[in-house]
Amino acid sequence: MRRLPSTLLKLLLGWLPDYGGSIRFDGKDAKDFTPEQLQQQMSYIEQNVFLFNATIRDNITLGETFTDEQMEKALRDSALAGDLAAMPDGLDTIVGEEGGNLSGGQKQRVAIARALIHNRSILLVDEGTSALDQKNADIVEKSVLANPELTLILVSHHLAPERKAQFTQVYDLQPAAPRLQPV
Repeated sequence: MRRLPSTLLKLLLGWLPDYGGSIRFDGKDAKDFTPEQLQQQMSYIEQNVFLFNATIRDNITLGETFTDEQMEKALRDSALAGDLAAMPDGLDTIVGEEGGNLSGGQKQRVAIARALIHNRSILLVDEGTSALDQKNADIVEKSVLANPELTLILVSHHLAPERKAQFTQVYDLQPAAPRLQPV
């Protein structure tokens, strides 16, 4: 049952199409959309981040072009800007195989910056701040929650009470009873 939150996010992304019941986006059944159409509206951040053996910039932009302002905002909102200032090559730092040149928290912040810069309307986060210290997790969570154009669906085992208060709805998954209950 520990996989239920991750499975829920994969259902929303359209990766698991053979399910019972219905999932609706703005009143339309999710099965009316292709997985590609759903993914054009959503960014997904997993706990275990995949990075290419390329620069931090390339891992954020994925080959697309963005303005300096867009990049700066994504770096600031992902709490990555401070780390980049301490790196000799900044955005042009090579992350290494599987991000081996970065800490776990830095890898998660690169993934968060990647999600934010692509400006999707729905952000699905599966323990996406688990490798961050509380200060940086708060910066990231606060910035994404402050964006009125973004729907955030966050799976977390460590959400601070003041952050919970910012969500429209919070569900607590009870280990003994596999059902969602409003908090």
